[in-house]
Amino acid sequence: MRKYLSLLWPLYAGEFFRSLSFFVPIWILFFQARGLSLAEIGFVATGTYLASVLLEYPSGIFADKYGRKLSIISSIFLSAVALIIEVTAYSTTQFFIGALFIGASFAFSSGAREALIYDSLKEKKLEKFNSKVLGSLDTLGAVGGILASLLGSIFFTLNNILPYWLTITAYGLGLFFFIFIREPKYKNNGEVIDTLKNFKEGLKLVWKNPVLKSLLLIYIPLFFFEEAWYNAQQPILVGLGLPILFLGTYQAAKTIFFAIGGVTLPKLLDKFSHKTLLLSIIIIEFLVWIILGMNNLYAVIIFAYILILLHQLWNYVDADIIHDHISSHVRATTLSARQMLISLIWIFNPWVMGYLVNTFNRNILFPIFGFIILIAALSIFLSRKRYF
Repeated sequence: MRKYLSLLWPLYAGEFFRSLSFFVPIWILFFQARGLSLAEIGFVATGTYLASVLLEYPSGIFADKYGRKLSIISSIFLSAVALIIEVTAYSTTQFFIGALFIGASFAFSSGAREALIYDSLKEKKLEKFNSKVLGSLDTLGAVGGILASLLGSIFFTLNNILPYWLTITAYGLGLFFFIFIREPKYKNNGEVIDTLKNFKEGLKLVWKNPVLKSLLLIYIPLFFFEEAWYNAQQPILVGLGLPILFLGTYQAAKTIFFAIGGVTLPKLLDKFSHKTLLLSIIIIEFLVWIILGMNNLYAVIIFAYILILLHQLWNYVDADIIHDHISSHVRATTLSARQMLISLIWIFNPWVMGYLVNTFNRNILFPIFGFIILIAALSIFLSRKRYF
């Protein structure tokens, strides 16, 4: 671990402060306190995907052309601006604008962060540790997340804007450490990235490369319905009997599981094949949605944690597969191209999921989601398993 920690310490420090998001356990309640319904919250969240669609691919090209470090710094700055907009918002329109900035922040970090990590390791011939680095960053971020979750609800009861302003301060500290990131060499000396060429090459790789295409096709049905849970989980849990004060504890425990997953899940890649892990994720995801449709508070909480771990495991399996199929000079562009396609499909997802949860009985709706996931994702996996 020392080898890559000494190489990437500014990223570790910056990500820790970025994980101090005190608003996370209470953001839905904060939006509701400002007068928004679940459907309106879903509409606002659509702004995140809209910005991601518009900026995801250009930001990936920006990262490859001007540097992944600058892209990451821009990302955390946009996050701070987004929270300032939201904490001062009293209208759906202003919250929507804040969501646009959050989407822009995601766009500038998604491909750039992973590309910077992989190429930094590759430069030192340490690329085999890529998934372990991602896992250790998740674990470190989870430590900050635990602190934020435990304190966020308490701060909210004292003053409902306090979690936001403390988060903005933490992001400022994260930005300071990101300044010390060392940019890896991923271009030849004197090489100038051609924007149009990268644009074409990134999209072509995502859609023409059978491995990247197969992972994208499985991802879409597998995780399409998660917004239905994440946008409504707080009122659902409170409705099942969880006291509001324990929402922070719930979030903290979720973050603890995420931290444990960051250490343990990458080890599964050494023990099982990609095919076995992908198939397991599909089947367990189906079971999770069946349980989330029940009225047992403890069962719902346990499987909500499993939902987190499943997506986390997918990220490690995905990262272990894709980088062998992408060249360094177009890595951030290709990763962003893939995320852009996902965001394009997801653009109305939060609003639709918010509407469905608001309109239909969760006990019926969530199991239906589970069966759709099982049928669609499993069919795609079986038809394309030769690529894994």
